[in-house]
Amino acid sequence: MTEWIAVHPNGVDILIFLIAAMESLAVVGLIIPGTVVMFGVGALVGKGDLELWPVLIWAMAGAIAGDGLSYWLGRHFRDRVRGIWPFSRYPGLLHRGEEFFHRYGGKSVLLGRFVGPVRPLIPLVAGMMGMSPARFYFANVLSGMAWSPAHILPGVVFGTAYALAAEISMRLAILAVAVVVIVWSLISGIRIATHWLKPFVMRLIASIAKWSQAPNRSPCNPLIALLDPARREGGVLILFAALLIGSSLALTALVEDVVTKDTIVQVDSAVFHLLNGLRTPTADNIMIAVTELGDAQVTFAITLTVLVYLLWSHKWRAAVYWLSSIVFAALLTLAIKAGLHLPRPIPLYQGLSQFGFPSGHATMSVVIYGFLAIFIGRGTSTYSKMAIATGTALLIFLIAFSRLYLGAHWLSDVLGGIAFGTAWIAFLAIGYLRRSKTHFPATGVAVTAILTLVLVATWHVSESHKSDVARYTPRIAMQSMSHRTWYTSGWSMLPAWRVDFGGEYEQPFTFQWAGSLDYLRQRLLDNGWIQPDPFTAVNCLKLFDMNLPASTLPVLPNSHEGQYEELTLIHPVDNDSYRMVLRLWSAHARLEATGKELWLGTVIREQIFRPLDWIAIPKGDGKYDEPRNYLQHDLGNLTTQLKQQMVRLKIKESWDGKVLLAEEPLD
Repeated sequence: MTEWIAVHPNGVDILIFLIAAMESLAVVGLIIPGTVVMFGVGALVGKGDLELWPVLIWAMAGAIAGDGLSYWLGRHFRDRVRGIWPFSRYPGLLHRGEEFFHRYGGKSVLLGRFVGPVRPLIPLVAGMMGMSPARFYFANVLSGMAWSPAHILPGVVFGTAYALAAEISMRLAILAVAVVVIVWSLISGIRIATHWLKPFVMRLIASIAKWSQAPNRSPCNPLIALLDPARREGGVLILFAALLIGSSLALTALVEDVVTKDTIVQVDSAVFHLLNGLRTPTADNIMIAVTELGDAQVTFAITLTVLVYLLWSHKWRAAVYWLSSIVFAALLTLAIKAGLHLPRPIPLYQGLSQFGFPSGHATMSVVIYGFLAIFIGRGTSTYSKMAIATGTALLIFLIAFSRLYLGAHWLSDVLGGIAFGTAWIAFLAIGYLRRSKTHFPATGVAVTAILTLVLVATWHVSESHKSDVARYTPRIAMQSMSHRTWYTSGWSMLPAWRVDFGGEYEQPFTFQWAGSLDYLRQRLLDNGWIQPDPFTAVNCLKLFDMNLPASTLPVLPNSHEGQYEELTLIHPVDNDSYRMVLRLWSAHARLEATGKELWLGTVIREQIFRPLDWIAIPKGDGKYDEPRNYLQHDLGNLTTQLKQQMVRLKIKESWDGKVLLAEEPLD
């Protein structure tokens, strides 16, 4: 969409109008993903590719026009609409719209705009039912005015957040988008699966009931006893039986593939390298905190407190199932690890924990949080069950994904842990629900588990986060070279561009420094450079103050090969909307004789971009020669020489290809 807009900027308004109109048009709106497209349009506004007010107005006009046309069609054809395809073949479509209209009357035009299944049908039904044009268009205009910002403004917020994340690191932006898409797919998948599976389960229960009532069926038949359709839990038991069979088959297939080193091994490697390429310090900190929710310290505390609560409530049978599910899952996980001896991607632990398959975090998260969901959800409404299942699945997914992201496990390890944990709790759930008839204190268990999770996780993260960061941070070897080698040719062997994702060039390293960062910092501070405030959540609030000059705004960290810069300095420019920014990363190299560490630096001029005048986003202007020369002047006699990069490198017109070399004096 961004590329199309760049080529056809004058056609954007018409495109937005047509999409909004078709999304509201009878029948057509059922297949046009207008909501998703409007969200995407809002994201482009947040990124600065489109103006907000024209987008809102054209989307509003399109929505009003689409509903108006649908109303006119219904008013013109009346009952003849029922004989027109697709209503002639699928009368239920029109019936749902009529039910909604009869229930809410004139308000249905306003409310129906936001109800997906009936949205494009309500205006048509309003026309068929003889609603007066004045009443209809009053509600139509009001709903169109509300629909446009309701669908576009969330996209604007997302687009602005994406632009900020992209300025920090494209890796971070891509990872954030990927997680959002996966989580949205997970939640939608559970909702859709529940909707479509319910009729199937009901038909299956009816079939079992009919089969079990045949004269030649024994009432002691194990299948009938297990899946008795007359039981209140019959549908749930069928679901768990399907989960048991499916997850067991999946676990068997995974074990076979990893043992025989089948296709899954290549997939493991591909996923590992893909996620390793998306790593940034910010995402590392988040994922380490998430993975700590599945650590033994947290899961053991939840296990113990829930067990104590069950015993205190005299729920002996539930307590036995709870304790046995967790103990046997932990023992079986260690037994499988010991039996298969499959290594992790990187060495992290000692003993049996050094082996990866299946993932202990994934297995125990499924067992503990999954069994809690069974306890809490039993006896609740279908909506509550779906909400509990969605929240539990989301927590398990995040913990499992964090193991993949941090390189602690292969994909097959995580999938194996999820399959094993699912099979185990499905097996136990069938036995527990089949004979459990007493009232269960779901609220008490939920409160106990959630409070324990919050309190223990907060303590554990605060105590272990620093050591876990050191454990999971990728290690890069330090190389050495002589001073002469660096000065003559070694400098050209170091990275010439800041690489963020997929090998894409971001900014050139126009500066190389040999020496300590403290010395360089003090030298530049004496020459008018400023050390900005640290990048924190509190300091980020300054980005929402439109009156602050560029020199007082926080500097967004940039990443190179998954690491943020270790020194950042800025120099004010006469124009309050610009500033010079120097960033340095370790080159992971040092000079042999003197031990001076080598650093790679970018020097850019940033412009403060203010989309919608509500947030400031610093962006480089893409010119590199002037900022480098500015730095050279302030370094004075520390400058060694400007070196010309070879033509093998991609030289942009905004960079002359020269690199500034400077070093700390020996004295």
